[in-house]
Amino acid sequence: MTEARVLDTAALIAWPISELTGGLVVIHQEQELIRISPDRAALLDSMGLVFCQPNQDSIDLTLDAAKQSGDISGISETDLALVSLALERSAPLITDDYRMQNIATLLGIEWQGVSQVGISAVWSWSLICSGCGIKFDAPESTNVKRKQYGDCRDCGSALRLKKKK
Repeated sequence: MTEARVLDTAALIAWPISELTGGLVVIHQEQELIRISPDRAALLDSMGLVFCQPNQDSIDLTLDAAKQSGDISGISETDLALVSLALERSAPLITDDYRMQNIATLLGIEWQGVSQVGISAVWSWSLICSGCGIKFDAPESTNVKRKQYGDCRDCGSALRLKKKK
């Protein structure tokens, strides 16, 4: 029997069904899969997945790491839950998402790419105004709409993420 692994949606789409059996997933992935790959979603019941939800302690630790790195601005609730589940279960995380890999590395979670090599170093991010250049603290929660970080309270320009040097 293979070791339990936490599977990102990319693995659910790209890997053969035989590789997914026993994989740990969160309930939100079902809707993602239906939206991204309806044909694959139709096979969901035959994939042999184990649906879980991480506990609040794991979510809080993952949230802290995401805030520390600045990845909180670009990660979804589903992705945060998957990293939290990997932390809680001490299970490898299977993902091509660089933000998830970044947070996993900070938390000491083993990760593996789905079809890509993955990150080679941990990056930290700052939230910067694209107009006046003011730096802002990372938000307290995940970003529902990717790449939409809000507007500067001083000049009204869009905020963006920038890699810290």
